[in-house]
Amino acid sequence: MAKTTGVWRWEAFFNEGPPSLAETLELDAQCAGSHELIPSVLVLLEDGLPAGMVALCLDDLEGRPTMNPWLAGLYIDPPYRNRGYALRLIEELETRARKGGLERLFLYTAGAAGLYSKAGWTTIETFEKQGRAFSVMQRRL
Repeated sequence: MAKTTGVWRWEAFFNEGPPSLAETLELDAQCAGSHELIPSVLVLLEDGLPAGMVALCLDDLEGRPTMNPWLAGLYIDPPYRNRGYALRLIEELETRARKGGLERLFLYTAGAAGLYSKAGWTTIETFEKQGRAFSVMQRRL
């Protein structure tokens, strides 16, 4: 499973590096073998096959040391999109974070602010990087 999530994460978010695919696969393998809340990766299965993933991590956005922890790497495999799986993964990650004693989460996105707003997240900052506009969002748990 960690190989699948690592490839998804690298192809969707890091394919221009760094990190390398090998580094991403190693990190996902470490997360899969850990029972800690942070870092962790949740995988949604449909009929025993991975359909999507989301991660909980620290220090996801450079230059924001007071913003932690982060919802990161939300990804739904294309054949499984438009089934509500992204919202299910967001909700499950929030539930686990709340049960783990966390009071709020952060994320940043270039194209999914509408999805996260629908899930109750609020934009607290915007910035531009490499010609793309990003929203930094938070969710109080």
